Amino acid sequence: MFPILISIGPVKIYSYGVMLAIGLFIALYYWWKMGRDEHFDEISLFDGYFLSLIIFFVIGRLGYVLLHMNQVGTLYRSLAILTFPGIDSFVGILAAIIFIILFARSNDWDPWKVADSFAVALSMVLIFGGIGGLLNGSNPGIAVGWGVMYPGQTENRIPVDALIIIWSLITFAIVSKVRKNFRFYSWYKGESSMAQEGLASLMFGVATGLYFVISGWINQYGWIKLFGVIPLEFILGIVLIVVCAYLIEKRVGRRDASLWGKLKGLIRRK
Repeated sequence: MFPILISIGPVKIYSYGVMLAIGLFIALYYWWKMGRDEHFDEISLFDGYFLSLIIFFVIGRLGYVLLHMNQVGTLYRSLAILTFPGIDSFVGILAAIIFIILFARSNDWDPWKVADSFAVALSMVLIFGGIGGLLNGSNPGIAVGWGVMYPGQTENRIPVDALIIIWSLITFAIVSKVRKNFRFYSWYKGESSMAQEGLASLMFGVATGLYFVISGWINQYGWIKLFGVIPLEFILGIVLIVVCAYLIEKRVGRRDASLWGKLKGLIRRK
C-alpha cells in the first residue's frame, strides 16, 4: 500500500486525494464536452457539476455516519472528517444523481440525456477513486488465503478496491459506447422513429446493481446484514437490477412487441 504520495516535513499529500482529484478533473472534461455537444449552457454545466460534488460529500458523509454509528460514535468524530474520514459513496452518488436530475429539469434539459452524460463522468471518477482506495489500503474485504495483506490486518484480504477498478473500467467502456450508439440498436429502437435517451444511465444502474450483489458478500466493512446473514447491499443490488431492467424494457420502441406489452395483453384478455 502507498497511502502517502509525498511527505515534506509536516506536509503530507495522500494518494487517495490525488487520485480522486485527477478523476474529478477528467470527469469534468467529459461532462463539459458531452454537455457542449448537446448545446447546454456551459456556465450551468459547471454549476451543476460542482454543486453535485458538494452534495456528494455532504450527503455521503451523513450517510456514512448514520450507517456506521458504532464506528463513528461521538458528534465530534462525525464532524471531524479529516481526522476521522469516511464517506458512503453509494449514498453520496445517489444524492448527486437526484440533484443533477432536478438541476436538469430546472434548466429545461432532457433529464435522461443529462443522466446518460453524468453516468459516463461518474464512471471515470470511480476508476480513479478505486485506484486511490487501493493505494490507501482502506477497503479490505473478507479474509481469504490468496488475497492481499492490508496494514493492520493479520490475514490476507480480498482487495475490494481492485474489484472497483475493474468494474469501473468495464462500466465506463460500456456506458460510453451505449451513449454514443444507442440510436443504432435495432432491439432498442424497435418500431419507433427515434430511440429514447436513458439507456446508458440505466445500464450504469444495472452494472451498479451487479457490483452490490457481489460486494455485499466480500466487503468486510459493509452495511448491516438482514437477519444477521443477508447483506443489505445484496438486496439493494437485486432491487436496482430489477428496476433498471424494467425501465429499459419500458423504453424499448416496440411497445406492443415488448415483454411488458405482451403481459399486459394477456392480462386484458383474461
